[in-house]
Amino acid sequence: MTRDIFAQAARRHAHALPGHILLAAVPCAVPSSVLTVDVLVERAENLESAQKYALRALLYGIDTVEDLQLFLGLDLGDTARALAGLLNAEYIDYRAVAEGDIRRLQLLPAGREAARDAQVRRPKATTYQIVYDRLTEKVTTWHKNALRRASQARVDGRIVLPPATSRHVEVADLSISAVSSTLDHRTRDGVGILGISGVTENRNFHHDGILLIFKDLESDALRLGVEIDGGWSEAHVAALETIGAVDRLGLSTGPAQAPYEPIEHSGERLSKDQVVALQTVGGDVAEQDASDALEQAAIRWLGIYEHPQQLEDALANTQHRLLIVTPAIRQAVVNAAWIRQVQDLARTADVTIVWGSGDNSETDQSCLEALNEAARRSGRLGIIKVNDIRAKVLVSDDTYIKTSFNWLSFRGDGSRKFLQDEGDLVRERTLADAAYDKFMRENCGLATEVVGSLPARFLGLISTEVPWQIAEPTMVARPATQAARPPKRPAEPKGVRREDALSALSAGQVLEGRVKTLTTFGAFVEVGGVDGLVHISELAERRVGHPSEIVSIGDKVTVKVLSVDLQRKRLSLSLKAAR
Repeated sequence: MTRDIFAQAARRHAHALPGHILLAAVPCAVPSSVLTVDVLVERAENLESAQKYALRALLYGIDTVEDLQLFLGLDLGDTARALAGLLNAEYIDYRAVAEGDIRRLQLLPAGREAARDAQVRRPKATTYQIVYDRLTEKVTTWHKNALRRASQARVDGRIVLPPATSRHVEVADLSISAVSSTLDHRTRDGVGILGISGVTENRNFHHDGILLIFKDLESDALRLGVEIDGGWSEAHVAALETIGAVDRLGLSTGPAQAPYEPIEHSGERLSKDQVVALQTVGGDVAEQDASDALEQAAIRWLGIYEHPQQLEDALANTQHRLLIVTPAIRQAVVNAAWIRQVQDLARTADVTIVWGSGDNSETDQSCLEALNEAARRSGRLGIIKVNDIRAKVLVSDDTYIKTSFNWLSFRGDGSRKFLQDEGDLVRERTLADAAYDKFMRENCGLATEVVGSLPARFLGLISTEVPWQIAEPTMVARPATQAARPPKRPAEPKGVRREDALSALSAGQVLEGRVKTLTTFGAFVEVGGVDGLVHISELAERRVGHPSEIVSIGDKVTVKVLSVDLQRKRLSLSLKAAR
C-alpha cells in the first residue's frame, strides 16, 4: 500500500513551529520556469597544462629533462612535478636505455595515446535547460520532466503558491556556479562553463510540494511551512513570509464548525499538552518511550494532523470491523486507489461508511457513485446515507475515535478556511465495542438509503421504507437474505498474568512470536502470552518508512528481547538483532 504522503508530512512537521498548531497538510504547486540558457563552455581535461605540453614535446622527440625544461620554460621544480604526475599515471618511463647511458624520457603506449589526444581548449557556444524556482528566485536541481503544467496543477486541486515577483529572469540573475551546479553530471562531464550570454524563460510550470498550515495558539494568525521532495524547506518558508502569502492565497481559520464532545472515561486521559510534549521529545530512547506512552494510553487527545494517518492505519490494520461516520465524501480522499483498498479490506472484514449532511453539496457525486458501485459488488461493504451526521466517528477493532474531523473530505474544502479540528482516541476494546454498537444502531435507525451489505445483527434496524441497493444498481428492495455475520474474534491470550509473563523473559532471549498490530512507529509482537514492541528502528538494518514494508499482521517472526521493564510493564524486542 502506498503511504499517504500528506499524513506523513503532517506527522513529521506537526511541531515545527513552536507556539503553533498544525491545521492541515495539503498539496501545493511551486511556481517554476524552465530556462533555456545560452552558455560558452570549454572542454575540460584530466591533464594539467604542463603535463599536456610535456607529452606533446616527448611525442616530437624531446627525451631529456634538461631539454624538456627549456621547452616548457619552467623551473626545475615545476618540471619535476609535471613529470612525477605523468610517471604516476604510467604515461612515461624515465630510465637509461643501455648500461652507462644517461636516463631518458620515453612515452609508454598510454602516454602516446594521451599525447595525441591532448589539444588546446577551444571555447564553444551551446545551450542548456535548467529549472528556476520563482518563489525563492533560485536555480534548482529539479528536472523538467518532474514538473506540472500550470493548468494541471489547478485541475489536481493543488494550492498554487504565488511567485516572489512578476519580473522575468535575466542573465544578471544567474551565476556561473549556480548554473553549473544544477546540470546533470552526464551533461557537465568534460565541460566547464566560461560565461552566460542569454536566457529564455518559459513560466508555464509548477513543482509539487506540500503546504503545511499552522495556527497561532494565542490568536487566529496563520503561518505556512513547505515540504519539498520530502524535506522541510526553510527557503520557501521565508519566501512565503516575505510576500505575505497567507493573505495573497486567501487562507483563513476558525473554530471547528461542530466541536466534538469529549469521550467519557474513568481512566487517566492524556491531554493536548501532554501529547504534544511526548511527540516533540528527541533521541532514540526517549522517542521510543514517548511512542510507547502514546500507544499504551487508554485515551488521549488527537490532533488534526494525526487524523489522516489514523484513517490510513485503520484501513491497513483492521481485521474484523471498521465504521466511518463522515458528513461528506470527496474525491481528494476517496479516489480510485482508496476505494480499491476498501474493497480489499471488505473481503475479510465488515466495513460500513455512514455519510450525509444537509443538502450534501460538499459530496462529489461521481466519487459517491464509484463507492456505491464497490458496495454493490462486495459482500461486506455497506454505505448508509442519513440526513445529518450527528457525530464524526471512526471505530476499528480496538480503536474508537470521536472527533470534529471530516474523515472523507478533509482535502476537499475549496473555501481555504482551515478549522482547528481535534478529537479523542480510545484504545480499549470494551469502549470500542460499545461505540461501534451505539453508532451502528443510531445511524441504521436514521438511514434514508443503504447500498451494499451490513452485519446481520443490524439488518432489522433499517426501516422497510428505506431504499436498499444490492447486486445491481436498479434493485431498491430490501435484501432477501442476511449478510454473513462477522467471524468470531480470536480469544485473548490465556495463561499467566502480564507481570508473570514478563518476569519469565530476559534480555538476549531469542523467541518465536506473531505480529498482532502495526503502527507508524513499530510492530507489536506477541511472545509467550505478552505483547512487546519492535520499534521501527529495530525492524531492519535499512531505514524503514512503515512497518508494513517488513512485516504484516499475523506473520510468524523470530525476535530478540532487548529489555524487560517490569515496573512499567514494557517489553522491547528486535527483529534485526535476531537475524
